[in-house]
Amino acid sequence: MHKKEGSMMTQTYDYIIVGAGTSGPVVASRLSEDPQVSVLLLEAGGENTNDISRTPGAFFKVWGTDYDWQYETEPQKGLNNRKIYSPGGHVVGGSSAINMGFWMRGTKEDYDFWEQQGAMGWNFETALEMFQKIEDTDLGPTRYRGKGGKVRLEYSAYPTEFTDTLLNAFKEAGFGDIGDFQAETPYRADIVQKDFINQVRHTPADSYLSKEIRKRPNLTVQTDTFVRKVIFKGNRAVGVEVEHQGKVQQITAGAEIILSAGTYNTAQILKLSGVGPKEELAKHGIPVVADVPGVGENLNDHLLVNVLILSSIPIPDTHFNPVSDESIAQWRKERTGPACYYPGPAAGLISSDKTYTGPDFEIILEYVHNANGSEKEFAGVENIAERSGYSFTVILTVPKSRGNVLLASGDPHDKPLINPNYLSNPDDMKKFIKGIRYAMQLTKTRALLPYTERVHPAPDASDADIETFIHSEASSVFHPVGTARIGDLKKDPMAVVDSHLRVRGVEGLRVADASIMPQVTRGHTMAPVTYIGEMAAQIIRSEKH
Repeated sequence: MHKKEGSMMTQTYDYIIVGAGTSGPVVASRLSEDPQVSVLLLEAGGENTNDISRTPGAFFKVWGTDYDWQYETEPQKGLNNRKIYSPGGHVVGGSSAINMGFWMRGTKEDYDFWEQQGAMGWNFETALEMFQKIEDTDLGPTRYRGKGGKVRLEYSAYPTEFTDTLLNAFKEAGFGDIGDFQAETPYRADIVQKDFINQVRHTPADSYLSKEIRKRPNLTVQTDTFVRKVIFKGNRAVGVEVEHQGKVQQITAGAEIILSAGTYNTAQILKLSGVGPKEELAKHGIPVVADVPGVGENLNDHLLVNVLILSSIPIPDTHFNPVSDESIAQWRKERTGPACYYPGPAAGLISSDKTYTGPDFEIILEYVHNANGSEKEFAGVENIAERSGYSFTVILTVPKSRGNVLLASGDPHDKPLINPNYLSNPDDMKKFIKGIRYAMQLTKTRALLPYTERVHPAPDASDADIETFIHSEASSVFHPVGTARIGDLKKDPMAVVDSHLRVRGVEGLRVADASIMPQVTRGHTMAPVTYIGEMAAQIIRSEKH
């Protein structure tokens, strides 16, 4: 075991973990519980010291800064050839430090599907047991929720009666009851749960890399260190090549390397290291260590579109702006006020065909501080900046469209070419139109009718009109997954890692992040990726003994 003192670059560590986003800190924390092993956690970004990223209602103000990889897709044919911005966390905490913070585990159907795809031991019962270990919450029945875990969960909603109105509309429309959609059944609407403590955003990295944990002599967390590639001796991973303080250096791993760099970066690092489709590697002059055709393929992501509603009457307690200078100043001084809350207080999961084989849609029930900015959608409305409004964010939870992540070149600093291929499968558009119709249904409920003057797109819009609307307005929810998917390596030639997260064709290398998901989970990805980190650590430790 190495000693913590001295140069990081001259030492050998048992485990090197690449990426201190959501899953990486979990793996590092759990592996370093064993004092006999040494663990190095590498992060390209810095520490999460910008308090704006800690502000529940203003987190997105760090998009486009050093906290963000600032990715964008290639022009998307299904979205009128638009490039779609895709922020990713470039900081300790990763995307969990810059996202909406929703804690949604996914459903039974999600995890059972993973096992059906060859991920043996990754079924729902396993996930449920692990989430009980992860969570610390007073919410919901104990069979379905955890107590005493690392991640503290709380409800997060601005205290307004309109939140209850939105929830009641969901129930009245027949979409499901009001209650915890992470309990017996997901077909419900509820106030969203987040990893907030005392009106401050937290991430799994905060929980798993606490000050006490960072004091462990066998754990080193190294920020501002860019990983260029994995180094192989034959087909065994033996180290990583990094850039740190302007120098290219190598660090040796005595046992294993775990990639937890995220869906885009993990695929890029694998390919730059010689693990990927041999034709693509040859194109960029990269020596092939292992021909693994599935690396970078199977990219899938959630799309969203917003249905906007202009209210007939003022909506009480919703005229607040969480990102105003005044709101942020109040939060900094008192930890009170609008900046304590994201204006999407509640969400619901819906089955479109009533077969209840997994929710097809998530609808986030949102209020906006005013209707300003909706002049195009609500043309001719006077004094629109003073009007109340709300919206429904419709998310297609199980898209069938698949894309890929390709190398732009053999230069590690060239951003990869990201092509999610949104809406390339026609079934996605058909289902999306249905989801928009469901949102329109909500506006016609007794609960919301008094607040509904105009809706965009209009309720009488044709399917063709809605399709045009989706092509021009849909955007990403920032949940890319799948580029190193888990599966049965013997039966599935496109699977990249096996049930133990070991990369096909090589030794000493695993992947533990969202890239292993065969299909994006229904909901949001922070919770499932935390689960992946816990599973990775458990698997590695069980094999060691």
